[in-house]
Parts: sequence; C-alpha cells; structure tokens
Amino acid sequence: MNYLKNGVILFALFLFTSCMDEDSSRISNSFDVQPYIAIPLIHSTTTLGDLLPDDEHISTDDDGLIRITYREDSIVQVESDSLLQIENQVPTEESFLLGVIDLTDFDIDMHVALSEIIGNLEGVLATQINNAIALAQSSGLGIAYFPPITPQSGGVYTQTGSDKFESVLITEGTLGIEITNNFPIEISSLQLQLLNTIDQSVLGTFSFNDIGVGATKTSSINLSNSLMYNQLDLEVVELSSDGSGSNPLDQTTWVPISGTERLDIAISGTSIRASEGMVKFLEQEGPEDVFVIDMEFEDDVEISLIELSAGNFVYSFESTVNTVLELTIEIPQLVDEMETAFSEVIQVENTTSIGAQTISLPLDNYKFDFSGSVNQLQVNYSSHILGTNTFESYNQDDEVNISIGMEGLEFSYIEGYFGQIEEEIEEGLLDMDVSVLDDIASGIRLESPNLRFTVDNTIGIPFEIDLDLTSVNEGETVSLNGPMMEIASDATTLIDFNNTNSQLSDLIALNSSEISYSGSVLSNPLGNTGEVNSISSGTSITIGFEMDLPLHMRVEEAGITDTLVLDFGDENDEDSVNDYVESVKLKLHIENEFPLDVDVTVMFVDSVSGSVLDSLNIESFEAAEVDENDRTITAKVFETDVVLDADQIDALFNANRALLDIKMNSYDSENTAVRLYTDYEFIVGIGVILELKIEE
Repeated sequence: MNYLKNGVILFALFLFTSCMDEDSSRISNSFDVQPYIAIPLIHSTTTLGDLLPDDEHISTDDDGLIRITYREDSIVQVESDSLLQIENQVPTEESFLLGVIDLTDFDIDMHVALSEIIGNLEGVLATQINNAIALAQSSGLGIAYFPPITPQSGGVYTQTGSDKFESVLITEGTLGIEITNNFPIEISSLQLQLLNTIDQSVLGTFSFNDIGVGATKTSSINLSNSLMYNQLDLEVVELSSDGSGSNPLDQTTWVPISGTERLDIAISGTSIRASEGMVKFLEQEGPEDVFVIDMEFEDDVEISLIELSAGNFVYSFESTVNTVLELTIEIPQLVDEMETAFSEVIQVENTTSIGAQTISLPLDNYKFDFSGSVNQLQVNYSSHILGTNTFESYNQDDEVNISIGMEGLEFSYIEGYFGQIEEEIEEGLLDMDVSVLDDIASGIRLESPNLRFTVDNTIGIPFEIDLDLTSVNEGETVSLNGPMMEIASDATTLIDFNNTNSQLSDLIALNSSEISYSGSVLSNPLGNTGEVNSISSGTSITIGFEMDLPLHMRVEEAGITDTLVLDFGDENDEDSVNDYVESVKLKLHIENEFPLDVDVTVMFVDSVSGSVLDSLNIESFEAAEVDENDRTITAKVFETDVVLDADQIDALFNANRALLDIKMNSYDSENTAVRLYTDYEFIVGIGVILELKIEE
C-alpha cells in the first residue's frame, strides 16, 4: 500500500495547470503498482484563433484568413475657405475736377433816350437840338429841323448785368448787341464799348453804320478769357448823323422830334462757359469718366466669376464744390440676382467743414463677372450738378474725391484659376495601434499590407497631397516614404500604399503604438492648364484611411511564451523525490497544422526568486506543407520521448512555474510568406512515464 500511496502522490505532483485547455477525461483514474507508471498529462487542441489577443480590429474572412483592419473616415480636412480667401479690397481712389461749367444765357435791355444823348453832345450841337425840340412843341406841328451830328462821344450809361452771377471768368461764349434806331434820323455811325463798371475793363467794342430810322442791326464778340461782372457800363464812343438835311429852312425835311425818342439796346450772352467766379449754379451735367478697380488676389490667381453670399460696397467722398452733385456710380460687372448691374446715386455735398463722408451698401447675393477682364472691375461714373438760388464761389479746380472699396466679402461660388496655393497639414496621430501584432508574435513582417487613403475632394480644383506617416519606437523612426497623391477635382480618389510603392511593411514592423502624420496640400500642381477651377462655400478636401493587414507574412524568430503553473505542495522536497523516483520520461505527441517551423524550450522557473532552475530543449517541429494558395495541406505529426536528467527532475519538482518559449519561423523565410487561418490547429499530447524505486 505504501507503493500505491507514493504513486498517487507522484501523480498528484505532476498535475499542473496550463494556459492550454486540458481534456481531463483522457487522464486515467486507475493504475497498478508497478516499477513503471504511465500518466497521461495533457491533451489539448489549440487553434490559431485561440492565440489571438482580444482586439476589435482583428477579424477573419469567410475562409478564416486573419486580418487586422483600421479605419478612420476623416483624419484631415482642408476647408475651401482656407485655400482661397477674398480679402478686404483696398479702396480705389478717383478724383475729378469740376472743370468749366455752363452759365445760363442772359439778356440785358437798355434804353438810351435822345435827351440823354443830347446831354453828352458838344455844347452848340446840344443847344441846337434842344431848340429844335422846343420849336416842334411850341409850333404845334411836332416837327423841326434836326441838325447834323458830327462824330463825337455820346456818353456812358450804367446797367445792371446778368442776375446769374456776380463775377465770372468766361472761357468761351458770345456777347451780342442788337441796336434798334428809334431816333427820327438815320445814324451814320455808332461805336459802342461794353465795360465792367467795377474796374472799367473793356469787354468788347461794337461798330454799326447806316442805321435807318426804325432799323435794327446786330453785332457780337467772343468772350473767351474775359472777366465779366454783373454791373456794366455802355459807352457811346462815337455817334454821327446827317440829321434831317443840309437846309434848315426846307420844312419838307423836318422830322418829328420830342426828346423821348431812344436807342433800344439788347445785350445778350449765349453759350457761356466759365472757369471761376461767384455764380448761381445752373443745373447741368457734370464730369463723367471710367476707371478700373484692380481686385487684389494672391499671385497668379485669375478670377472669372464670384458669387457672393455676403459683403459690403464701401465708398466715401470729399468735395470742395459749393453745390450738390448727384454722382452716379455704375459697375456693369457687378450684378444682382435679377442680372441688374450695380448702380448707386450719391448726393455729394461740400465736405470742407464736415470731413469725408462714408457709406456702406450690402452686396449680398451679388456676383462679379470678370469674363471680359482679368481681376478688374470697370466703374462708370457720371455727375449731375444741381442748381442754386444763391451766389456761390466756384473754381474749375474744385475737386471731388471718391474712394471705393469692398469689405467682408464671402463667396458662395468662385470660378477661375486659383494658382498654386499650398496649405500645411498639421501633425496629428492616426487612430491605430499596430503594436497589437507584437501581442500575436514578435518578429512578424507582413507580406501584403495595404494602406488605402480615400480623398473626398468636393472642390473643383486638382490637388497634389504630400502626406507622410512616421512611426517611432524606442528611438527608431520609420517613414512611409510613399508617392505624392494626385487628386482629381470634384471627385473621390483612392490611393493605395503597399510594399511596392512605400515602406509600409517597415513602418508596421516597428510595432509602434503611435503613428503620426503631416504634410501639405498644393492646388493646381501642373500650373494653369486651362482647366477652370471652382470653389463652392462649405466644400473641402477630406482624407480618410483604411489599413488592411492580412496575416500574410514572413516570420523570423517570432516568439510566443506560455506559462504553466506547477504546484507540488509543501511535502515535495529533494529528498522525497529521490526516495520515490528513479527516472522521468516525457512522451510528446504533437500535430502541427501551422505553416511555421517551431522550436520549443521548456524552462523550470521559481517565480518567487525569478530564477530559471533548469531548461529543456525540445527538437524542432517542421511546418505543415501548403498548397499553391498558401493553405495547409495536412498537419505534420511528431512523436518523441524526452528523458529528464537528474538536474531537470530536481528543477521540475522544485519549480512552481514551467515557461514554454516557442520560436516560430516561416519554413523558408527568405522566399516564402505564409497565410494564417483561424482553423489551423496545434495539437499537443504530453504524457509522463515514471520509473519508481521499488524496495524488496
């Protein structure tokens, strides 16, 4: 019974727990006391899926192929507003001078009575004419002899001039005089001179000959460069007449004479334009012209159309003109929703005392059409001068200054060529942790990884994206070093990075828990090819990715460790083992369906001290063969016995842990990559044969 007890104790000593599943039904519950005891220890079936870590990114295909996938719909987003912004347009200034203005035509009527003329004639002649008037009145006949008038002055007569100005410098215009002879005698010659009363400057001289009784004659002069006041002197420089004949006694030649007869003089100013003066402004058209606003964009940007969602047209004016101007501004290329060109009438007043005046008008839903020009707006302006009822100072150099700008412009749509604009992609981290591969096994190098970037470009511009990924682990750095991504306008573009065009495998093999990205976006990488660019508000470039890592790989010295608990109890010391056990042999039955060569080392460990008491190297297990599709054909079966030496037996009984160090290699790692499927099995059966010491 002592032998049986010892055998049972030894059986219990070798019952240790494993991280592998045990099939306890296969362990025998009865045995005979004999020098050799065979104890079935472990029978486990492990699939590759059992060894995978719990990770949401690990999945299997329908055929069981294991793959790791990461996906993020948006890691980078470049908004259209950041690619092209319409800055506030620096105001364009335009000045114009009022220039010469039109004056109202004027008419001045003068009447010079014969009695006034007589008073300015030579003394004897004046007496003779006065006597004739007296005779005509006293005789009751009303007629008398009118003596001849030798050429002489007829006096100066003052007259108020035009009520449209006080003084004016005339640049062009005509001054005309119309003479109607209401004297009873023919005027042989008449010379008149028109002067400014204030300074006696001569405006013009008018000469007439042979003006019959009741006849009218006219004469005119050019008033260019004449300064004219509204108080005028009319001087009769010379007057002559043959009178009523040479014979005073010939009553048949006598004429009606009373002294009230007169010369009617009509003075008229027509088509007068003035450059300065004190005037009552005549309502009239003022200066008009065209100027160009150069819209300010980045270099090489050529805009053909801008549809605005918001913005303001800002203008200011200053004026030294002493009347109101209605200034009409028209921009044919700026149209509203009804296709009506922008037009605004501005009331421009004198701002000398109040300073510049600024007005802002909304441009919401307007659009700029640059199809007939390059980044330029044509501005037409015209002015209308309002009249005044009071005298105002005026000068042709009076100036109106207008300033036109645009602020707060926001577009809803733009067309044109937007140049090569580069936008930096700020550094960020991808939502992936490829260190999960290290949880499966170390030393994995993937054969066919694929990183697909999905670039959703809703902007009507082609782009070139330089995007690089960088992996860092323990001071070692690997970059993706893939090609530039050429992105079509207004389209979704898929770009794959793999081992043929990048260092993707090297980047993944670094097993970093963090992969960063950075780069830049360049618009129109080929320059201006004639393709029309377009941007709508709210559009963007969105970059997402999907990393597909099928476990199609090469494995070199990939390591997996497994820890088994050994619990022999406090009674098991070295002496007791030596008392009952002569030898220990392990019987191994292994079926390897993995397409990997496997080396196994068993280490007996004291977990308290952390020391390895001894180890056992088990021969290599050859990989299972695969077909042309990298699928295992049939499992490799291995059966072997391992005899433990005395030190290994002692280590086995004194250890509380058994550490299995498993090394795996592709069966031809330099040339062959293998695929791992979840249904691959690794079957392990371990039995122990004890040779007991039997006392006679």
